[in-house]
Amino acid sequence: MRNTIIVSILLLVAVIVASVYYFSGLDQEKKESVKPIAFLPKDTYLIASFVNDETTDNIFKDFEIFEAMLGHQEIHQLRNLKQQLLRNKNLNSYLVGSDIFISLHPGKEETQLLFSIPLMEKVKNEELDQVLTSLSSTLQVQKTDTAGTALYSFKALKTDSSNTETKDSIFYVAYQANIFFGSYSKSLLFHVLDKKQPKLEEKQISYFNDHSNRNSPFTVYLPQQNLNGMVSNYKKNKAGDFLKQFINLKGQTVWNINYKQDALMLSGESELEDADGEYLSIFAKQHKTVQRLYNYFPSSSMMFVEYSFSDKASWASDLKTWQAKQDGAKQLSDQEQVINKEKPQLLTDIQAALGSDFAVVEQTNSDYLGFISIQDSSKFDSVLNSMAESAGDSIYRFRYAQIPYRFYGEGLKAFSRPYFVRVNNLIVLANQQSTIQEYIRKWKRKDLLIGGIGFKNYEQIQGNEANVTFFINTKNASNFLINSLNNSYSKNFRNKDEYGYQEFYSWSLQLAGNSGNFLSRFYAIYKSKNRLGVNADWTYSMESRLINGPYVFEHSDTAQFILAQEQDHTVHAIHPSGNKLWSTVFSGRIVGSVKQLPDRSLLLATDRRRLYRFDPQGKMVRGFSTGLSAEPIYEPSYIDWGSEQYILVPGKNKLMAFTMEGGKVDGWDDVNLEGEITGPLQLVDNELVVGTTYGRVYFFDQGGNKTKEIDIPGDVVFVSPVAVVKRETETVFYATDDTGKVYEIKKDGSSKVIYEGKWEKNYHADFVNLAGTSSPELIILDGSYLQVLELGNTVKPLFDYTFTKKIENSPYYFPAGSGLSKMGIAPQGTNLIYLFTETGGIVDGYPVEAQPLFYDGKINYNSGNFLICTRRDFKLYAFRY
Repeated sequence: MRNTIIVSILLLVAVIVASVYYFSGLDQEKKESVKPIAFLPKDTYLIASFVNDETTDNIFKDFEIFEAMLGHQEIHQLRNLKQQLLRNKNLNSYLVGSDIFISLHPGKEETQLLFSIPLMEKVKNEELDQVLTSLSSTLQVQKTDTAGTALYSFKALKTDSSNTETKDSIFYVAYQANIFFGSYSKSLLFHVLDKKQPKLEEKQISYFNDHSNRNSPFTVYLPQQNLNGMVSNYKKNKAGDFLKQFINLKGQTVWNINYKQDALMLSGESELEDADGEYLSIFAKQHKTVQRLYNYFPSSSMMFVEYSFSDKASWASDLKTWQAKQDGAKQLSDQEQVINKEKPQLLTDIQAALGSDFAVVEQTNSDYLGFISIQDSSKFDSVLNSMAESAGDSIYRFRYAQIPYRFYGEGLKAFSRPYFVRVNNLIVLANQQSTIQEYIRKWKRKDLLIGGIGFKNYEQIQGNEANVTFFINTKNASNFLINSLNNSYSKNFRNKDEYGYQEFYSWSLQLAGNSGNFLSRFYAIYKSKNRLGVNADWTYSMESRLINGPYVFEHSDTAQFILAQEQDHTVHAIHPSGNKLWSTVFSGRIVGSVKQLPDRSLLLATDRRRLYRFDPQGKMVRGFSTGLSAEPIYEPSYIDWGSEQYILVPGKNKLMAFTMEGGKVDGWDDVNLEGEITGPLQLVDNELVVGTTYGRVYFFDQGGNKTKEIDIPGDVVFVSPVAVVKRETETVFYATDDTGKVYEIKKDGSSKVIYEGKWEKNYHADFVNLAGTSSPELIILDGSYLQVLELGNTVKPLFDYTFTKKIENSPYYFPAGSGLSKMGIAPQGTNLIYLFTETGGIVDGYPVEAQPLFYDGKINYNSGNFLICTRRDFKLYAFRY
């Protein structure tokens, strides 16, 4: 399957798109005319046109992808050309309002670029001579006449990044039919201007014009009849069977750009011609579907093609018609007769059991995996022993050859008589039993492609609705690309100093059926230096890993500061600039979170039974630190009873009360609680509310007297804190138990179950206001499953998210203003952190590679948003975004 790649097309588009920006920036409007395309030879590989206005200039001025694809020297050369020619004041007046076209053409050793620029007004030859020969003094301008064509040459020194001269470059310009044609190749110019040379067909030119989006910064045109030649220019060997699926599709494609800082995104339409004999044309008659098989691909996936169809009956009919035209059609027909004679209903039953999604994956070790969805599980179980024989360990092998090809065609032709194993509602194929066994090990470890940050970024940018999706992972496929590309392009790919190809996470192409044609999308995901988590504003070194925080608190009327504790129990106070304010070692690990009181002092308790209160300068308040009679299980609470202010610290099944000076408060030592306290303490209607695991809710007055106790009937075990919701006429409480029941509790002692969740017994539950409603939301972490529910008379799902790894850490909550919170998640073992929007989306820029424990928000009164996080090097990182 090494020839399944469409690398040539991907790199080709990259080069063209990269060139576009450096010739943009003239104050012009998009025209509908595509007149220059009519001059282009029939063998043109690709064309791009773009809008020249300030908007385009601003969009692409910091687009790192361009330099990564074209290379530093080429970028420098194009910048000079743009500044010296297109922005020259004498020439600019002739170009205002014109489009610029860039096209790619065959060359002897490498592809060649042509620039075509129609002028807005006709220019006399004598005027043209005067304008062109009087351009920048930094250019050497010469004019020659060849075969009746005036050719202007512009010579400028090309410099490398160290500003040392490397070689001379000559740019040639010809003028014909009121169009400037420019290239570094003199022979290409003459080829374009030669009227005897076959040109692009009129119907293609019309298609390009009709499908160009006038609101897009630029557009890419692809004459598909030349894809084969284009591939040959970039690739060492001939295209194999899988690559031919793409490059043999005749017709034309138009893509318009969608801008994103860390991705190249092109989308548009592809028209097919004479495609009846092409495998992919079968998908053009289908409608796009949601593709999900990629969730099962191993992390070692180098590339994959995922296929799907929407109408099984029409697909089967069209596939059979296509197979009848292929080599081996007779053998397939003969086999069908044999099988029908032996087991008359078998093929029909197999087809009914299998689904409409399938895929083929090539791994870094060149082993292939196939994936097929199961449509009818009961039918599959009933037909399993008839269609396959057991190979042990739940692995089977098809009894007959070419079964995957029979039902899915060219996409699964690589698997003649494969082994397979069932995973959830699909089967995984491989040609060797050992490949299946290794996949099973990876699946059980959740060692999957979707677990990495790069694929998470890819998922956020590219949708999963299509009929054909091709994907290549740059890192996993690096050696393959180096060995597959022709020498010059392979050298560019390896050159990390000059180019940035290896900074691309992936390249992908999606096709969706559109009444016999395709809607098509091309994506290149880039590891942008401007992406969140790449360039830190500052770092702060610690001696060990972070175990609590980071938090942001007020330091004074004009400044805030960051507080964090590392594993050796040192507490660090850090200025928003990253400089150390102070540090000190506390006795034990901070339990829960740190609270800031109205006087700006900070309050915390440690697992070594110490209670601390200190000012922002790190100085202890008189009376602190002080000892606790029991180990705290949650952070201390500041309780303001109006006449008195107390500090209350929850132990396992007791409450410890202190004055603001650290003295013990009489009356609280004998408080009797049944069960363990389930969450932080809350003051409601001047009473302290405490929930315990025994299904109890207690109410206490200022003196520590129990004023009320609510005992939920039955053997109820609360696992969540008690949530408080104030309504117009009453206060209502909510809690969840270990069976997944959600209780609504009223102060009169009545209660009812309003929801029953299907969660594992050790799930985690919080009540936090994320969405801005009058009630907090119920946040559930159940293994790798996150669910957020809306509270009310009933419980309604708001959103959910499934991670690849189990969530061991509780969610993190950060202030979002107006009493709302933002929620962060750090799945165990992924080295990724997530931040969610109030509607369940992932905040732009996330996930980020980092260790658990992080902060997101302002770090000073007037600062923008920052991410404060740690990595394995024991440093705090501050990323502005």
